[in-house]
Amino acid sequence: MDSVIVNVGYLLIGVVILIFAAKYLVEGLIGIAARLAVAPFILAMLIISIDLEEFAPAVIGSYQHLTALAFGSILGTVVFLILLALGSAAALFPIKHPDFPVKYIWMLGGMLLLVFLLSYDGEISRPDGFIVLGFYGAFMAYLITDLRQSRAAKEEIEEAEEEVEQILKEPPRRFPLMFIGGLIGLVIGALLVIQGVKAVLVWTGIGETILGLTLLAIAANSVELVEAIIPAQKGHPEVVIGNVAGSSFFQLLFTLGICALIRPLVVEPVALDYFFPAVAISWLILLLIVWRGHTPRWLGVTLMALYIVFVAGTIMLGLRI
Repeated sequence: MDSVIVNVGYLLIGVVILIFAAKYLVEGLIGIAARLAVAPFILAMLIISIDLEEFAPAVIGSYQHLTALAFGSILGTVVFLILLALGSAAALFPIKHPDFPVKYIWMLGGMLLLVFLLSYDGEISRPDGFIVLGFYGAFMAYLITDLRQSRAAKEEIEEAEEEVEQILKEPPRRFPLMFIGGLIGLVIGALLVIQGVKAVLVWTGIGETILGLTLLAIAANSVELVEAIIPAQKGHPEVVIGNVAGSSFFQLLFTLGICALIRPLVVEPVALDYFFPAVAISWLILLLIVWRGHTPRWLGVTLMALYIVFVAGTIMLGLRI
């Protein structure tokens, strides 16, 4: 029991390290890219599109043969973002987002369907990994072109550009150190998180997919709660929806693709029978929310309650209650 408590402590320390390491790595990358005369808009896109806190543990899990855990954490991230992150933001600060393009949510649904079809044989193979990475590249190319012309994305891009300006005020010599230090911290944090999750896996006997959907997804995405609530508090609703949709695309395509290239991912039957439907329902809720153009407080509370039900049901399924 004591060893489990120690390993859970490692998990919590790992989460903290991940949060800071991801921040420094991205800032270092932006500083280095700016020195190479990369356009400010592209630097802003790095802020918007990169989400490393969940990426690193999933990759380390895949490398350590915990492929079902990695796959479950990716599905769990999508549910977490839609139900808990968006729900928490709306419960505290009811948000209106009438201009957010519904087409991106339809695209996200298409990508969910793609991943489901690739998963149907019980594995995300290396060729499947190349396929989803190809779709991610195509999506990013389209997104960069579309956002340049989209008024709806103005708030999110302006906020990201302001963040880039603050980063570039740092002394240039610091950026390589930030990048290297962030990369090392990301690996150390991910190793600690996976060690903690493995201890819980052994102690409880709950399956990898279920722990990935719950414990790993919650631990690795805890910072997403803050990143959803702060823009809502500041009156930037488009940023809230954009963060949820953008992070979902990143995890579902880029993280999944990289993990599959490292090691083919096992897709347990429980993922196909129970958890893909949960992800599909979460996506449908997001579609209806964006279609409505606003998320009142009562709906935010409802989303949070649905997430609690999802986690409780998932754990009960894992414990066979």
